[in-house]
Amino acid sequence: MTIKDYLQNILTNQDLSEQQEKDLQSHKKEVTDFLRKELGDDPVIKYAGSREKGTMIKDHYDLDIVCYFPSSDTRPLKDIRNDVADKLSQEYLLTHKASAERILDLKGSEAPVDFHIDVVPGRFIEDTDDVFLHVAYGEKERLQTNLKVHIDHIKNSDCVPIIRLVKLWAFRNNINIKTFVLELFVVKTLSDYENKDDLRKSFIKILEEFKDRFTSTQLVDPANSNNIVSQLITDSDKTLVAESAKRTFDNLADSEDINKWKDAFKDNDTDSKSSTTKAPGIAYVAGNSFQPNKPWSGNYD
Repeated sequence: MTIKDYLQNILTNQDLSEQQEKDLQSHKKEVTDFLRKELGDDPVIKYAGSREKGTMIKDHYDLDIVCYFPSSDTRPLKDIRNDVADKLSQEYLLTHKASAERILDLKGSEAPVDFHIDVVPGRFIEDTDDVFLHVAYGEKERLQTNLKVHIDHIKNSDCVPIIRLVKLWAFRNNINIKTFVLELFVVKTLSDYENKDDLRKSFIKILEEFKDRFTSTQLVDPANSNNIVSQLITDSDKTLVAESAKRTFDNLADSEDINKWKDAFKDNDTDSKSSTTKAPGIAYVAGNSFQPNKPWSGNYD
């Protein structure tokens, strides 16, 4: 197997199964129907995030659902968010994120359901498609943005496959980087790169930029230039990302050793068929050194 074949193979194996897709659709409908019953027809409820961008990976995924209220809703953003959270908490176990409510499971469920769903409450800004989101942590209590612009920016970048590969590398190496930061960094790095469709060359290029420039690169929200997205990551975490990238880069830069590439992705399974014969519901099982957490764990998005 060539390195090119290997990288393409692990990406293909990161596609969600038909059953996982059905489960996501089912859970999305269940949550949407519940919110409609509790909140009425006013909010716009639809897909967002990696599902719409095409950057979802099986090892670590969730489904973003936006719940945007009309601009005529005069309640403070915090009250809007609390209302959504209070309604959801009647039915689901939640954990709170900076601007979203993460659904972990049904209340009282005897067996984990693994919803993989984040609900993002917000309010439209009058006469625009932009929204205000309530932010629970940090200096700002609200954020003006446009998730459709985010989706289009990533989806139309010609970088979706390499973004998925870098996400997989980051997750399997326990690298603490928010997904949107990772996506923007990849797109910025490869904006004028001639070999975007070459997974190997692009991956090495990203590693090189991570190690050399990630700590100083400024990443701006494509929907609002006042939002400096790179500030979502602490300086210490940026340094850790750069150091991890350097280790991988030094090991792979000129290597034709397929085992080194497997090691970079914590994949010690030399039997390619094993990835297609795993029990349904298990995202990844390969090698002894990598044991994945549940897809919602950690601080990845």
